Amino acid sequence: MPAGKILFFGKLADVSGASEWDMPAFDTPMSSDDFIAMITSGNANLAEALKAPSNRLCVNQVLVPPSETVTISPSDEVAFMPPMSGG
Repeated sequence: MPAGKILFFGKLADVSGASEWDMPAFDTPMSSDDFIAMITSGNANLAEALKAPSNRLCVNQVLVPPSETVTISPSDEVAFMPPMSGG
């Protein structure tokens, strides 16, 4: 099973310190809320940024509606995106 990755876009890349992280090791799939808690452990600024209601979560290139919780596995690609504006 290939290892997944975590992608951060826009301001979230600044807060996380990188635009891409390797997926941390974990044994069983978990909810998106538990996943965010795991990857932000010890980083309150990142936790607050990722939980902002205006940000969007994508798992395997599928946008997750804000009202839904998704299950994340170690092989998934998880992306966090802030609101975008055109110009």
